Amino acid sequence: MDRVPNRWYAALTCDEVPHGRPVGFERLGEPLVLWREPSGAVRCAVDRCPHRGAALSIGRLTDGALACPYHGFRFDGSGACTAIPAHPRAPIPSRMRLDIRPVREAHGFIWMWSGPGPAPDGAIPFFDFAGYTFAGSAFQERWDTHYARVVENELDFAHLPFVHHNTIGRGYPTEVEVEVELAGDHLQVWQPRDPAVRLEVIGPNLWRMPLGPKLFNFIAFAPVSDEAVVLYLRTYQRIVTWRPAARLIGLVNRLTNPVVLAQDARTVPSQRPRVPILTSGEVYVASDQGVVAFHRWRQQAKRAAEAGG
Repeated sequence: MDRVPNRWYAALTCDEVPHGRPVGFERLGEPLVLWREPSGAVRCAVDRCPHRGAALSIGRLTDGALACPYHGFRFDGSGACTAIPAHPRAPIPSRMRLDIRPVREAHGFIWMWSGPGPAPDGAIPFFDFAGYTFAGSAFQERWDTHYARVVENELDFAHLPFVHHNTIGRGYPTEVEVEVELAGDHLQVWQPRDPAVRLEVIGPNLWRMPLGPKLFNFIAFAPVSDEAVVLYLRTYQRIVTWRPAARLIGLVNRLTNPVVLAQDARTVPSQRPRVPILTSGEVYVASDQGVVAFHRWRQQAKRAAEAGG
């Protein structure tokens, strides 16, 4: 699928991969199986047994290994086959191994590396939410569009008085002037008349917006395929630290944010083509500077990967 190479994508929440059984998901255009080793470490592979092509996600974990539901072949976390029940004493073919995908856990998410280069060992880029909590606020939605279309929407001030005319865009000025700043993979978009409200993206698929001095809305746009995305939304706050009160603030946002998203969900999936690129024939205007900057960043990242950078 269309994606930015050599980046970590927030793809799932950690609690979506339980202990004790494998689970199947489609992410980054592939059917994948994820499971946890006895240590709790999460592993990920293409959801296909190399023996006869059965889905491993409907198998089980046996003695810490992923077991195929069809013939019981077992595989460890590195992808190596460790047992063929029908031939327990025969050598295991070297090609009998899983197609492993690099994954890591951080910030409550499972991250998938988009390749083709090797996954780095350093910290995964994320916003600074030190001292914040998102207790009670998290939820998710699946939309039928490419993830970059939703990122576009969250960098667009001009749609607010039209799409959100009776919610967050009520009374919002229709005239828009936009400033943009890009530093590495970090993009910021704001209006000079209100510079405190900065829409931020950490490429490829993280976004946040301030709702106040101690309050942010955050979304991770997990790519399923070129025609589907899962939005993971949280509201981070440091207004209160007492957990019951923090959960109450989270709950309020958990109830109000879907109302706003439902308005976006009427228009964004209708856009064609679903995969946006700068050469698709769309006619941009000055208020689209943030959208254009995001797509230029994607374009440059792809070129760098093709050049081996």
